Amino acid sequence: MKDIPIRNNANNTLIVLMKKAIIIATMILAATLQMSAQETRSPQIAFEETVFNFDTIVQNSNAEHVFCFANEGDAPLLITSAFSSCGCVVPEWPREPITPKAKASIKVKYNTSKAGAFTKIIVVKSNDTASSKTVLRINGVVVEEKKQNAKTSQISRLTLLKNLQQ
Repeated sequence: MKDIPIRNNANNTLIVLMKKAIIIATMILAATLQMSAQETRSPQIAFEETVFNFDTIVQNSNAEHVFCFANEGDAPLLITSAFSSCGCVVPEWPREPITPKAKASIKVKYNTSKAGAFTKIIVVKSNDTASSKTVLRINGVVVEEKKQNAKTSQISRLTLLKNLQQ
């Protein structure tokens, strides 16, 4: 016996529509995966340190520190701004983009004209999507020059006494 082909147009149409739907869904999924893979590219700022202690600084002396960082991401990093909690701290930062895996630095200058203890913050803003703001901190004590000299000579005398006793 010969098989007679059954012609059921409704079933054939449904199968064709299902195949087209599967192909379209697969294309949409592939496009979505490709777009999400592109979106994961981002810069990532990583500082070697975020706090620096100047300890004791003589009044009117030069107080500078360099905060080093790297772009550990896979897209260029841009520092959009760096500002401090007061005018006595002046940050200098790179204005050009930092390429992936490259290193750069932010130099911070502190005005030591006023004696006394200090703690200052510097806010660094960047295009790092995970952490767009990084807070850096400096602290220390500014002493008058004569007080620093008196303290140094007192320490020298104590050291001399200890050496004589030994």
